[in-house]
Amino acid sequence: MMGTQMTGDLVQVWITVTDRDGSPRLESRWTTAELAAAAHATHAA
Repeated sequence: MMGTQMTGDLVQVWITVTDRDGSPRLESRWTTAELAAAAHATHAA
């Protein structure tokens, strides 16, 4: 992501989860920008 600036605001991160039957799907979570920057691609709210 070019031309962006991380702030202390909340961001939405997408993670892959596996259902009980073994099917993968994406699920969104809200977290702080600092925590999300370490491991996830983010989508600003």
